[in-house]
Amino acid sequence: PQGNYVLDRDELVEAQAPEYDVVLCLSLTKWVHLNWGDEGLKRMFRRIYRHLHPGGILVLEPQPWSSYGKRKTLTETIYKNYYRIQLRPEQFSSYLTSPEVGFSSYELVATPHNTSRGFQRSVYLFHKARSPSH
Repeated sequence: PQGNYVLDRDELVEAQAPEYDVVLCLSLTKWVHLNWGDEGLKRMFRRIYRHLHPGGILVLEPQPWSSYGKRKTLTETIYKNYYRIQLRPEQFSSYLTSPEVGFSSYELVATPHNTSRGFQRSVYLFHKARSPSH
């Protein structure tokens, strides 16, 4: 399919059918967040949840909030979104396991060592329950 994964409206997210057992979301959250703000990021997380089959897994590597500031002046939209963001990366786990999204559990898999501090990011697994709650 063509277009952005971040859909324009919540109603479109609700129409998403399960298609995958695993979704990788590596080094992506900052860019979605800066371009579409909290609402766009939340919409992406909800779509990923709906895209997963029961028992599916989201592999998530969020960038830390400290890395956002370096990119805030790329565009006017990004600049505005940067100052409006309220959902910080350290809150993603709570949001993803809240009733608004629905993941049943999560675990920190690893924080790899890298000579570049920018790539020492934690990797999480979020589990969708085998029997769907919604």
